[in-house]
Formats: sequence, structure tokens, C-alpha cells
Amino acid sequence: MKRLKYYLVLLLIPFISLVLRILGRTIRWKKRYEFNKDKGKIYALWHGHALGLALFAMDRDIVVLVSRYRDGEIAARILHRLGFKTVRGSSEEGLKKEQKGGRRAVLELIDLIKEGKNVAITVDGPKGPRGKVKEGVVYLSQKTGASIVPVAVKFEDFWKLNTWDGLIIPKPFTRGEVVIGQEIRVSPEEDLETARRRLESLLNELSSVA
Repeated sequence: MKRLKYYLVLLLIPFISLVLRILGRTIRWKKRYEFNKDKGKIYALWHGHALGLALFAMDRDIVVLVSRYRDGEIAARILHRLGFKTVRGSSEEGLKKEQKGGRRAVLELIDLIKEGKNVAITVDGPKGPRGKVKEGVVYLSQKTGASIVPVAVKFEDFWKLNTWDGLIIPKPFTRGEVVIGQEIRVSPEEDLETARRRLESLLNELSSVA
């Protein structure tokens, strides 16, 4: 039954993508963040804010890290139709020696960032725990020298799903705003756990007003 539902969703992806594009056009954004002016930045956000950012940043050639799980395939296909590029894997993969082949996604992200591509990462994804930054994002900053840009998205009217990430879905024609936090960089000398906690604190503070 689960497999049948999965393939049914795959068939509906063109329709779902169109609905999301229309929804995104109805939102009255308070202000616009110029993603196109950034080069080689890492956007860090909670998984529950992912749809909001996707609706705001359509067609801006941002690279999104998407899980290798089955739901990641659905997300990747929708994101491609919304004008994003994707890398499949996890920023955590390859940080442990026992994860054979796991460095592929990490190395690909490092190359893309060094080429000037902007990358978006849901830092508590793909499976949680909610509100817990994982170490991979600060590792990427340390290895590339790229700035991490904390991001949160808020809406006046929205639905909040009863899922592990509390996914936020804006209602049509609501007002929305992308809130950008203070950029941080992780130096080669900084302890990754210290950097991880620093980013987590910034995102929690940002989310409290978003």
C-alpha cells in the first residue's frame, strides 16, 4: 500500500508543483531578499520552514540538499520543477568513517560552494530531532570558508502540520516574510560542536520572531 501511494504521488508531482507555484505567487511578501546577489553562501533553516523558503526563492538556481530516502525523491522532483537544483544525501554523511561512500554528497556540496553556488540545508533534517542543528552544516562552512546565513520564514495565516518538523504551510494570499539572521563563519580552528551550538542558538532566536 505504501509503495502504491508513493507512485501515485510521483504521478501527481506536475500538478502538485503547479499548485505550489500558484500558491507562492499569491503570497504578499513583506520584503524581498536578493538571493541572486549572494555567491557561495549556505542558507541554514529548520525543516519546518523549508516549504516557505521554497515558495519565496523559486527560480533562483539555489542548490538544495535532499535526503536519499523515498520522500527525498518526491521532494527533489518538486524542487526541480520550482527552479532549484538538488544534491542527494546528507551533510552528516562521510563525517564518520563507517559511512561508506557517504562523502559523495559532502564533496559535491563543497565543490558547488567553491564554484559560487548558494546552498540551502535544513539543518535538523531529514528525520530530526526537531530544532537540533546537525554538525554537517558547520563542517561545510569550515571546509569552504563560506558564510552560513540563518533563515526563518513567517506567515500571518498558515497551517502547521502535526509532523515531526511541524511543517508550516502558508494559506493563499497571506502575508509572508523571510527573516535573515546574522551571518557566521566557522574558522579552521573553531571546534565544530561550539559552532553547531552557536548556529542553533541563532536559529532558535530567529524562529522565536518568525
